Amino acid sequence: MSNEKLRRGNEIRYRFDDRDMDFIFQWSAGAAKTGGLDSGELYYIASRIEDGDTASWAREFEAYGDAQRTLAADWQAQGRRRSAGEVLMKAYYCYRQAWQFVGDTAAFETLIGKYESAFADAVALLDLPLTYLEIPFQPAPLPGLRLDAGPDAPTLVIIGGGDTGREDMYHLIGLNAWRRGYTTLIVDLPGQGSTPLRGLHFMTETERPISAIVDHLIDTYGQDPAGLAIMGMSGGGYMVSRAVMSERRIAACIASTPISDFGSVLPVEVVEVMAASGAMRDSFRMYQWRSGLATPVEFAKLLATFQADPSEVGCAFLSIVGGGESPVLIDQARRWHDGLPVERKTLIELDAATGADAHCQINNPTRLAQEVCDWLDGIFDRRG
Repeated sequence: MSNEKLRRGNEIRYRFDDRDMDFIFQWSAGAAKTGGLDSGELYYIASRIEDGDTASWAREFEAYGDAQRTLAADWQAQGRRRSAGEVLMKAYYCYRQAWQFVGDTAAFETLIGKYESAFADAVALLDLPLTYLEIPFQPAPLPGLRLDAGPDAPTLVIIGGGDTGREDMYHLIGLNAWRRGYTTLIVDLPGQGSTPLRGLHFMTETERPISAIVDHLIDTYGQDPAGLAIMGMSGGGYMVSRAVMSERRIAACIASTPISDFGSVLPVEVVEVMAASGAMRDSFRMYQWRSGLATPVEFAKLLATFQADPSEVGCAFLSIVGGGESPVLIDQARRWHDGLPVERKTLIELDAATGADAHCQINNPTRLAQEVCDWLDGIFDRRG
């Protein structure tokens, strides 16, 4: 999700002049209500970061995460179990944000290990009703998280973006959707989260892993397709939009935003700039690691194959776009909505006054959950 070309619109600056850093800062600020950093902690870390200096960003977030982990160990030893779990969740968030700009493959792997273990330890201490899953897929299984809302609850499958993992989506929408009565299944597709360590990389045919997820839900939980929805964020908006062109066992789809032509968003010349400039350079190294490709040009050629056609969609569809996003994404969202042949379709555009105008509504996850779950309540006739 952290990509300046995806977000260059009328966005509001929060803290940093570097737009990529400021986006991740907004994302961090939006996570406080789901157990991320509180404002005092986040602004303290930010005060120690040099604007545009990714090394200081990674250093300060990781150091604060280490301090939180030490505090959690002390509190757990004192029997302060809940507080220790809360602090560990903050440690997870610090390690995750450090990872965004670390810019080195070996450091990626170290920080992934730290943030995955901190999150898992927090889940255990907080007794969250969350289970870890391994969904059969070739050449390696897909990792997932499941929050069970009961036997009568509809299921919402959540797919993140190009630089996210399942833990990110727990904070952005998964926990809030569960609180509103939806069993949530958060899955990392090839290239997401730590899946490159399993030999899984970005792929064009996202209907393949998503169909594997549907198979797993039906085979393991007896999922009724009439009660199944899927949601994709950022690059995940492309992934789910592509999948529901052919996967007919999904009743409703949500995309924020529905990206139907990645090649026009990130052509070769833009990708080459991304790979060479500012904070985006370090994020791009992570994207390239996720793709398994050797050069920016190869990566751009892969992105050019990421295309989806709204005329082939057969399920209800909600498209969400923020007013602070780039004009190309706003245009794609509108054209996607207009091209859908289904009767039950909605386009929501969120302006600055909503506080949810950023890419994927990272600055207001509460509003995101309200829009998504209220719309799904109508689709599944759960209102009243």
